[in-house]
Amino acid sequence: MIDEMKELKNRIESSIVTERNHIFKYTSPLINPNSSEAKTVYHEYDRATCNARYYNYNIDNIPSYGDTHIERMEVTTFHDFLAFKLKYNSNQSRKFYAQSQILDYFRSHDEEGFNEYLIADYEFEGETDHKVFRAWLMFEHLFDISSQIASRIETKNFIGIQHHLRLIDDNFGFLMNSRKSFFQLKMNEDELYSWLLTEIESFKHRVEEKGLWRSLSSKPEKQFQRIFEAVLGRICELYDVDISPETSTGNGIVDFKFSQGNGSKICVELKLSQNQNVLNGLVHQLTQYQRSEKTDKGIYIVLNSGNPSKSYFQLIENIKEYKDLGLKTDHVILIDATEKLSASKQK
Repeated sequence: MIDEMKELKNRIESSIVTERNHIFKYTSPLINPNSSEAKTVYHEYDRATCNARYYNYNIDNIPSYGDTHIERMEVTTFHDFLAFKLKYNSNQSRKFYAQSQILDYFRSHDEEGFNEYLIADYEFEGETDHKVFRAWLMFEHLFDISSQIASRIETKNFIGIQHHLRLIDDNFGFLMNSRKSFFQLKMNEDELYSWLLTEIESFKHRVEEKGLWRSLSSKPEKQFQRIFEAVLGRICELYDVDISPETSTGNGIVDFKFSQGNGSKICVELKLSQNQNVLNGLVHQLTQYQRSEKTDKGIYIVLNSGNPSKSYFQLIENIKEYKDLGLKTDHVILIDATEKLSASKQK
């Protein structure tokens, strides 16, 4: 029973850490809008509302025919999106979901299929162990704070949010040995995809605006892969994301696979603009890797360091056609690594 009580306490505290990360993520656009976490949330909101926005855009641009009336779709506002994310896991209360995740570990079934617990019900409330009881109180307290933050966002009363966040770290920071800045964030596949897009955009900025193009211009594709891995490797460590180069998928070798556990996987393929198969790499190669890895998430990065192939220009046309049809192309990232003039020589 002592071991079970210890495990219960550990699982409650782990749930607290997960929820703390979740709160900080979905308040980051209000507190630190230029952070990588905030940009991840912007990407997520964009994907969550893109179908409705594209639908309304097409409605607005279709000529009226007689008395035909087509209803517009409702587009969730950004603040309502943030508040919903803080209160619900899909359509289920986050608090109820978190409790279920904790308790399910101790649940079993009798011979007739009915649920039963491996430890008594009252012990889930911590009444027989003061450490467990304290953990449950902390759990309740954190979700109370989360609810207050969600209410402030809904009413656009942002003044007290920063105080709530400080209160969270003051009360719960010790669970990560007082390291308050880098609580490991557990991400589902959509969240990992948004996070990775943000970090790749940051890499793109370094190449185009911070002089990293000098290390990539006129270099082979292997050099591109090594620098890409070196830049993203450190941030992956901080966020507990595994970056696996040249991973065999069974149908070829994908340049990189990013993952958190078995449920969140993103395939990333890199190409140089000189490559004669740039378009094929997007249309066929990356798609096959995704099927092999059982994920619908993939990112295609093309580095232009000069002398682009005919296939590269076909890729650009392909992207334009997708955009004209209202389809998403954020998974294709073009990076300009051609030589740049120094600021003193620009006119």
